[in-house]
Amino acid sequence: MPSNCPECGSSNVVEDDLYSQRQWVCVDCGSVVSEGHLTTTLSEETQGIAVPYHASTEESKKPCRNLIAGYSRVRALCRILRLSTDMESAVVSLFGRAYNHPNFIYVTLTKKEILGGCCVLSVCRQCNWPVAMGTVGYLLGVENATLGAVYREFTKALNIEISTVGIMDMLESFCYDFKLGPQQVEEVFAEPPQRLVDRTSALIELAADAWIVTGRHPLPLLVAAVYLAWQSLNPTVRMKYTLIKFCKIGQAPEQSWRRSRDSVVKRLKELRDVLCKLGRALPWLRGGTVEPNTVVQLVDDILKNRRALLMRAVRNYEHQLQNEAQPAQMTECDNKPSESNCSDSPSSKTPELIDPIQVECESPSDKEATDCQLPPNHWSKSHLFLPPCVKSRKRQRVDAPQPEVTGDEDISDSEIESYIRSQDEIEMYLKVQKKLKET
Repeated sequence: MPSNCPECGSSNVVEDDLYSQRQWVCVDCGSVVSEGHLTTTLSEETQGIAVPYHASTEESKKPCRNLIAGYSRVRALCRILRLSTDMESAVVSLFGRAYNHPNFIYVTLTKKEILGGCCVLSVCRQCNWPVAMGTVGYLLGVENATLGAVYREFTKALNIEISTVGIMDMLESFCYDFKLGPQQVEEVFAEPPQRLVDRTSALIELAADAWIVTGRHPLPLLVAAVYLAWQSLNPTVRMKYTLIKFCKIGQAPEQSWRRSRDSVVKRLKELRDVLCKLGRALPWLRGGTVEPNTVVQLVDDILKNRRALLMRAVRNYEHQLQNEAQPAQMTECDNKPSESNCSDSPSSKTPELIDPIQVECESPSDKEATDCQLPPNHWSKSHLFLPPCVKSRKRQRVDAPQPEVTGDEDISDSEIESYIRSQDEIEMYLKVQKKLKET
């Protein structure tokens, strides 16, 4: 029997046999004392919180059927792209956040499926996993523009920092997508993947030095570089095979070349033009002609001496411009001998800050965005390698000025009377309405 009550300190504690088990109860405060320790105190009873019935019997909410299907689709995408287990868990968790976000609750099932692809793309970029947006769009069966719009909305809603993936990060995985191994194709077409990666990497570095990579989508450039690398490793046999034939032989992913075939052809032409410019600078050719269709035979020599050939090509181009400028300078001096600036070459003159033709190109009168030809004396003519934005500028779209109407303008009496029908107009209108009803 306890001597005192732990709650009030009273010694008036009696045994109570009212319930199924025997308890010791304090007569003064009513606290229950059992086996020498306090089980229920007055303070706990007064400060207790009532628990409603629905809360005590509530079960955990199960995900809906569309969310379960979305989880399955997201996991399938992760396994197709060979993501690790940790990356797959991160994608599933991110998809759950995005699915229950207020911005994406009342959207179509198609957009929710695209949302799963955005989660995969976001985790891949955060983990530096080389996956392009075109690959995810091809697996989902949607256009890149639609996927890009949802991805921008997704990153803004969830406050996710966008990290970019360089073209060199995508290079190795992209080359391994081609089925060009010794056991996959014939011996004439076979090429070890690592050898193809090394040659393609060298071509991409050359393209970066020539400003071809700047502001360009990576997939078309990668296809063109892989094709040239494959040809240059055995040019005597593979030079006759076209780009489409190569893609069929190597079973290239369709999202990389079929949807952007025109862009791949343009990048291929630019790469060949750069190789031709450097090939003409090879000393043992002595300025011989180099054709774009046969320049792959010189790729090995060009890549081995890339730095020296770049400097030599630029120097030769500058000498060529000076030689072309000398006859024009002599002719101008003969016609105008009194002028003091005849001894100055056109290349040494400081260009004007504002060129009228340049202003016309940057702010044209029409609304169509078409290519604008550079003026003949533009500064870019004196450089051999330039970014694409300098070689072919596009006209900026200029919107027509909108009239500023606030609704508070003064209206004259004559203008008001012009909106009111006269008596003759009213009679004519009634006659026409009557004839229309009769017919």
